[in-house]
Amino acid sequence: MGKSVLCAVLVTALLGAGCGKEQSAPEVYLDESIPETPVKLFTQNETVSVAIEECCRKVLNRDGNTNITLYSDSAGYYAEEGLSYRELLLKRLSSGTADDLYLIPAEDVLEFDDKGYIYDMSDLKCVSNLSDDALIQSTYDGKVFSIPLTYTCFGFVWNVDMLKEYGLEVPENLEEFLNVCETLKENGILPYGANKDFALTVPVMCAGLYDVYQEADSEKKLEALSNGETAISEYMEKGFSFLRLLIDRGYMDPEGALGMAPLGDEEKAFFAEGNCAFICALYRGVTFEGYPFEIKMTPLPVLENGSICVVGADQRLAVNPGSEHLDAAIAIVEALGQTETLDSFAASLGKISSSQNATAPDIPQSDSIIACVAGGGQIPNQDFRLHFNVWDTVRDLSQQVCRGMSAEEAAAEYDSRQQQEIAVYGKQ
Repeated sequence: MGKSVLCAVLVTALLGAGCGKEQSAPEVYLDESIPETPVKLFTQNETVSVAIEECCRKVLNRDGNTNITLYSDSAGYYAEEGLSYRELLLKRLSSGTADDLYLIPAEDVLEFDDKGYIYDMSDLKCVSNLSDDALIQSTYDGKVFSIPLTYTCFGFVWNVDMLKEYGLEVPENLEEFLNVCETLKENGILPYGANKDFALTVPVMCAGLYDVYQEADSEKKLEALSNGETAISEYMEKGFSFLRLLIDRGYMDPEGALGMAPLGDEEKAFFAEGNCAFICALYRGVTFEGYPFEIKMTPLPVLENGSICVVGADQRLAVNPGSEHLDAAIAIVEALGQTETLDSFAASLGKISSSQNATAPDIPQSDSIIACVAGGGQIPNQDFRLHFNVWDTVRDLSQQVCRGMSAEEAAAEYDSRQQQEIAVYGKQ
């Protein structure tokens, strides 16, 4: 524990301040007679830990009534154990030396709530600083389970130069998309360079769930899905069929996708070297860096009349209700959840702010996807109004489709999982 240690932070009311580099931390006067209160944080990687530490350094209380020291730890340090962040987090929370603060993956909220690992933040003042979409994606069964430090989205990143070479433009609807893919394939080019994770999940969700979120009766449809009255296959068979179409027409390589890890150097190099025309990407600053050609990030043009994308609250900071220093952990969350801090934190990572300002980096190549997010009605990566999993299940079944499962079989399996999970997590 303590691979990265934050300098002593004085916190009582902990008024928010930004974490941008242009600001300098005020001088701290520390009364050494005040005992240290250690707060332990667990994150996915050191970059995130450092970013949180930088923000906390800007949040100081001059009264000197409390001496809180944040000790951060990241999953990257334990890579040799062969466990994912989620597996490590569950192992730590179930141990006797659990962390006080942690970043909770969206797909684990239902299970963590069932296990009693979630502290309800509904009464925290900083909750009112969140945008409506960020708050919806931070609430499950009436509980605010986290404060998302950023907001993000998934879209397609296009090699614009390659499209121009074949007289094509970035597509804006399904008909244009299929025409682009077919033209590229006829010229010996692999259209879609997919990875085994979100590059499968996102298109399937977009093609399957768009009419749940873009119709006036969205809440009614979500309620019927959540209580099991409507089978998820009614929507998701369309999504799996879309993936099957991409595979069957040769618009993507299923074996290559299953062997491609997400967000890695290999995937970026594959695209940068011109081996495909577009990839799926997470919106962040580095997404737009390092390519020898013009790029553009857009929502997915998989609708007959337009495009849509998957959005999500990101870096979801949660409190362990079993924390030995619960008050200090909550105080840090209140500090990080201030509007100015959320805006600055997102800017430092090149993402969208989860505050009501919803600020985003000024990146011209992403104008269309940011406009799409701002317009609302997009698909959340995990909608907590549902009492069953979406992201994890769609990813798993999409991988099975890549291995040969039919769309009908995948949809039927999803129906089964939907009913099983509703029985466990649904309201009794």
